Amino acid sequence: MADYSNEDSAYAETIVSRLINRETEGMELGPGLAVSDVEENANQFSDELTFLEEIDAGVPAVRIAEETVPVSLQVAFGNTYHSSPLTFFGFGKGRDRFRHPFFYEEMYNLRSLLREGRINGFALMDRQEARSTFQRRAIDFVATRVAAVRGLQNNGPWPAWHRATLLSLRQFVQGSPVATPGCHFTVSTNSSGLRVFWSGAYYVSPNNFNSPTTPTTSVLQAGTYIFGVDGGAYGNTIQWDLNLVASLPGPPLAHLNF
Repeated sequence: MADYSNEDSAYAETIVSRLINRETEGMELGPGLAVSDVEENANQFSDELTFLEEIDAGVPAVRIAEETVPVSLQVAFGNTYHSSPLTFFGFGKGRDRFRHPFFYEEMYNLRSLLREGRINGFALMDRQEARSTFQRRAIDFVATRVAAVRGLQNNGPWPAWHRATLLSLRQFVQGSPVATPGCHFTVSTNSSGLRVFWSGAYYVSPNNFNSPTTPTTSVLQAGTYIFGVDGGAYGNTIQWDLNLVASLPGPPLAHLNF
């Protein structure tokens, strides 16, 4: 994992705790620090935990390097429901979701798949374990960013060969944009014409990186990431390289064996 101080970690812990509990009102961040991406993941993950608690099911998960990490329901079931099951079931819209003509049948099927662990390519985690893992790894992710933002403002310790670019991003989902540093990063693949996606290494949820390969370059904020691809022989199913974890700022390129 990336290098940061105990103070960075304590600050990140406060930020992540408030994001998970949706307590961002009145919260102030340091200059140039944006965490709207982490907030979006925290909101999505919290909704999924509530949904999975309703149907008494575990959390889909994969192993990244040496640890099992929660996976968004969109990743686990997107090919079945063309989005997250929460969208299909109208979760969060009151009892209107029960009006779907196949609600009970689909809910039964989903519950069975989750309870029995019959999810192609995914394990299951206990909900509390998934929450703890999300929080602990998100703290590492945010602490990495805190240290990088401070380092750039103090003219270090960014690697001399790593070109930084200022991005205009919202500090919070409902916040104002700020100028925040980003890292130029390049992804190459074995095949051409693929789309590349990124995800924070604390919760697998796809975000568009760039396309087509190979190679393709974009700018990411500091953090610890994994990458995946779709297109070509892989169709619309994202293939994640779970053995490659990139911490930024750091080496500015990665090769995916797809």
